[in-house]
Order: sequence, then C-alpha cells, then structure tokens
Amino acid sequence: MSVRKAILSGAVNLGAGQAVVQLCSFVRSVILARLISPENFGIAATFAMTFSLLEMISNLSAQSLLVQAPDGDDPRFQATGHTLLVLRGILNAATLLLLAWPLSLLFGVPQARWAFYWLAVIPLARGFVHLDPNRFQRDMRFTPQVAVDTMSSLLVTVLAWPLAAWFRDYAAMLWLLLVQVVLSTIGSHIAAERRYTWAWDREYAGRFFSFGWPLLVNGLLMYGIFQGDRFLIASSRRVFPNSTYTLTDLGIYSVAFAVTMAPSQFFVNASSSLFLPVLARAQVAKEHFARRYLACAHLLSFSALVIAIPFIVAGRWIVPLVYGPKYLAAAPVVGWLGAMWGVRVFRAAPTLAAMSLGDTRNAMISNVVRTTALIGVIAVAAAGGSLASIGMCGCFGEVLATAVCIGRLSVKHRLSPSLVSRPLAVCGIGMAFAAFARTGAVSIIAGIGIALVLLCVCAAAMLFLSPELRHNVRTVLRPSEAATAAQEAAN
Repeated sequence: MSVRKAILSGAVNLGAGQAVVQLCSFVRSVILARLISPENFGIAATFAMTFSLLEMISNLSAQSLLVQAPDGDDPRFQATGHTLLVLRGILNAATLLLLAWPLSLLFGVPQARWAFYWLAVIPLARGFVHLDPNRFQRDMRFTPQVAVDTMSSLLVTVLAWPLAAWFRDYAAMLWLLLVQVVLSTIGSHIAAERRYTWAWDREYAGRFFSFGWPLLVNGLLMYGIFQGDRFLIASSRRVFPNSTYTLTDLGIYSVAFAVTMAPSQFFVNASSSLFLPVLARAQVAKEHFARRYLACAHLLSFSALVIAIPFIVAGRWIVPLVYGPKYLAAAPVVGWLGAMWGVRVFRAAPTLAAMSLGDTRNAMISNVVRTTALIGVIAVAAAGGSLASIGMCGCFGEVLATAVCIGRLSVKHRLSPSLVSRPLAVCGIGMAFAAFARTGAVSIIAGIGIALVLLCVCAAAMLFLSPELRHNVRTVLRPSEAATAAQEAAN
C-alpha cells in the first residue's frame, strides 16, 4: 500500500474512531450536566483535575516512543515500557491516597473526601495497560486501538444515564471514570498479539527517560494549560479575598470548556496517531518530510477553523441549547474558548513534526510560554473578573505558544516558517472575520449560516493559495488520473 493510501485509510479509521469517542464523551457530559446541578458538576470537575495532575506529571510517553523509535518493535523494549507503566501506576495511586484529604479541603468539598480516595484506583488500573495496540501503529495498523477506545467509550456512555439518574450528584462521574479506565485496560489485553510481560533493560529504560523527561515537565505545563484555570476557580475563594467564584461557576466554566474541547481533542488525537508514524518514516528525507509536514498543517489549519468559527459566531446559543438554561451564564466564555482550542489544534502540526524528529523539548518550551497565560488568569481570579476574561487569557497564551513552536522548529531543524505561513494566515484571518461576523448573528440559525459561509470561503482560499493542497485533493478525488500522471512522469 502506498503512503498516500495508508494515510487516507488511517485517516478514515482514526477519524471514525475518534468521532465515536468524542461523541460519547460529549453525550456523557450532557447527560450529567442535565441530571445534576452545576454545583455537583463543579465537584465532579475537581476529580478530573486531581487525577490529571498526577497523570500528566508522570507521563514518559512510552506509547509515543514505541512508535517513534527505530527498534520499538523489540519485545524487550516493549516489556521495559510495561514495567515503567506499572511502577508509575503504583506511585500515582499511593500519592492520590495521601492527597485525598488535603485536596478535598482545598476545593471546599470535605463531603466528597471518600471519592478522592477511590480515585487512586484509576492510575493503578491504567498502569497495567498492554502496549501492543500502540505498537501496531508503527505499521499504520490503527484498528485495534480504535476498537479498544470506541468499545470502552460506548459501554460507559450506556451506563451514564442510569448512574446519573440513580446518584443525582458527583458520584456518577466518579464511577463512570473508574469503569472506563478498567474497560480500556482489559480491552488493550484482548486486542494484543504478544504475551504481556515485564522486563528491565537499563539501556531501554534510559531511553524512555531521555525521551520522556521533557514530556514530564511538559506534563506539568499541560496541567496548567488544561486544568490551571479551573483549579484557580475552584480554590480562589480560599486564596484570594476578593474572589467571588463558587463551585457553580466552576461547573459553568467546565461545561463551556468541555463543549469546546470535545471536537478539538477529536482532531488532535486523530492527527497525532495518523501523522506521527507518517512523519517519523520520512525523518531522514528532508524534502519528503517537508511535504508531509505541510499536508499535516493544511489538515489541522482547516480543522482549527471548523472548531473555532462556529463557537465564535454562534457559541452564545450552543451551551444553553445543549446543556439547558441553567448553564446560560457560560455563553460569554464559549467564543474565547473556541478560539483558544482552534489555535491549539493548529499547533499540533509543528509539535508533531518536532516529536517525529525526536525533539520532545519543543512541546515543553512552547508550553512554558503557554503557561504565562496563568499570570493573567491569576490576576483575573484575584480581582473577581469574568469567566470570559479567563478564556481570553488562554487564547492569547495559545497564540504565543504557537509562534514559539514554529520558531524553534525553524532554528533547530531548519524547517522554514514559510512552509506553514499560508495555512496559518488563512486560519488567523478566518477567526478574525468570525469575531467580526459575531455581531451580525442575531439567532442561532443566522449564526450557523454565517459560520458555514466563512468555512467555505476559508477552504476556497486554502485551495487557491496552495498548489500542493490542490494536488493532494485531486489525488484523493481522482486516484486513477493521479496514478496515470505519476506513471507518465516516471517514463
């Protein structure tokens, strides 16, 4: 199978799988938000903040190294990765048990202390995951991982309504998290071909740490990016005397965050699984690598617009329409969060290019810059500012981080920023026009119509400005003509 056909097949497979996963996540959040109060949704959000903290600051990205390393198919290499994951799971579980009591006090939810103790089961279960579904991605075999992710998501979504209707509080979120992690771990073993084994090789372990230590730092930075604003909202009343945020505000902001994050994670996760092996295969051929990097940038640029433009133009109607009128206060922040996630989706292109070249420090350095937005968030929280101001800080932080990511890729690996200048320009101009058009959207129907027109205009602009993109589109739509042309060129 040619690389282009492999990319197309993988894109369809991953796209379908991620669509199911993110749709299930979205449906679960809607079910919970409608059946429990905003305050209880805020308490449930503290579980995700607590669990994510330890997961992100202990992540050596064994799954990514297994794909990127030339000898990642070695059974002993994989077994050493299994050992590291188990040790990480045990350490994180023990840490959660120790932090359960002080964290429940910090968030002002002592009645939920028991739930924080139960959270320790999540990292412990994740530690025993089988890496075979990740190893298969080296050969562009995505079906096993897609099957594991989709089946666990579907089963947990089926349980969402009964559990939410039974508990009617934050306990429903806890049990859904536990069930999903256990099902994912079991599924990874069912999909595996090799026997699950542990091993310890000092050289391999050293490579895992060498590859992963920048990502450990990056994990802490990612926590600040994904959870820092909500962490400040949750704890601000016990830290800043002038803060007026409550758990209800946390629930409202979390809903706005979730509705904008779901489509973004779909594109980022699918593109990461698809383009990391594609780019890694061409890392020694600079010209081929540049073409694949440009294709990745085009795809993610338009994906960013698909996410950002509808939320910017019509976001004020989306949250109350989906989650109910009790979340009407989330409307002002949705546009800023949509723009923030759009920029982050585009940043995945240079980040993947750097990682495929073994440069994990790029993501770390970019996220150092991104976390400077927390300075603005702290100032807003201390002054008791609006939730929309917090979203605005995150958006500007993403813009700065993207500039640094592209700049380092140019300096470190001689990949000129001009490679992605056109898709980046279309992306930025499209979002700017969406912000301008927002004032003309007087209803949700008008907003959706304006958003669709802007997306069509942006797609046409990308095709007009990029001969490479036009060639790729023709190849997909008319594969027989492309094959004939390639044969004639070869003769």
